[in-house]
Amino acid sequence: MSQRKTAPMLLPVSFLFALVGAVLAGAGAFLSGTGIDGTPGAFLALAGALGSACLIGLLMTGSIPVGWRIVLYVMAVVVALLTALAAHFLMQPLIVIAMALAILALLASAFTSSWKAVQ
Repeated sequence: MSQRKTAPMLLPVSFLFALVGAVLAGAGAFLSGTGIDGTPGAFLALAGALGSACLIGLLMTGSIPVGWRIVLYVMAVVVALLTALAAHFLMQPLIVIAMALAILALLASAFTSSWKAVQ
C-alpha cells in the first residue's frame, strides 16, 4: 500500500492566479505603451508565470507520487517567487500581486491537503 496526496481544493485557485499573472505578463511583453514591451525582462516574467502555471497544473492532476509532489510544490513556489521578483524589478505591481496570491494559495494547499493510502 502506498501513500499519495489527494488534489487539494486550493490548487485551482493558485492555478487561476498564475494564469492571471501570465496574462498580465503577456500583455506587458507584447502590448506597446507598457514601457517594458519587447524587453528580455518582460519575456522572463512571462516565461516564469507560464512555468508556474504548468507546474501547478501538473500538481492538479493528482496522479503524481508523494515524493515528486513535494518537489513540484517547491519548484512551483520558487518559480512563482522569482517571477514576482522579476515583475517587481519591471515595476509591474499587478503581476507581483497575482504571483503573491498564487504562492499563498499554493502554500495553503500544501498544508491543508490530506494524505490518502492508495492500493
